[in-house]
Amino acid sequence: MSQTAAARPQHRLAPRRATGPTPRRLRVVAPPAADGSGLFVALCVALLLGGLVGVLLLNTAMAKGSFTMRDLQHRSDELTDTQDDLRHALDTVSGPGPLAREARQLGMVPARTAAFLRLSDDRVLGVASKARADERFSVVTESSKVVRPAPRAAPTAPRR
Repeated sequence: MSQTAAARPQHRLAPRRATGPTPRRLRVVAPPAADGSGLFVALCVALLLGGLVGVLLLNTAMAKGSFTMRDLQHRSDELTDTQDDLRHALDTVSGPGPLAREARQLGMVPARTAAFLRLSDDRVLGVASKARADERFSVVTESSKVVRPAPRAAPTAPRR
């Protein structure tokens, strides 16, 4: 069989007519008139500008706070250093050596014995004796020389 066969014409039916109402005619409609005078656009722009100004002011305030905090931290560090210096100076003048020197300059002498007062029953505990003015005394303070203990010999086994 060959592929070239004769085409047979098909019968066409007549188009059907709608039995209902006839369709409406199309017509051009004018665009709606623009109401408003750009009030909405102006409001949006105003809100946008207000937000940007608010963010700028907030950023400026935060930067100012950061600088203030840095200055206060620096001042705090200076005051801490001053406090440490004052404590060191106070420790230097209130140690036992300077205190003994001040007492000697005021004419005070060390006592050999001490007596204590017990306030609960008004009793004197101990016997105090009069101190002599010609006695010399010394106060032992921390020395700068490190004293090392003598090395220990290794333990030896007991002899039998």
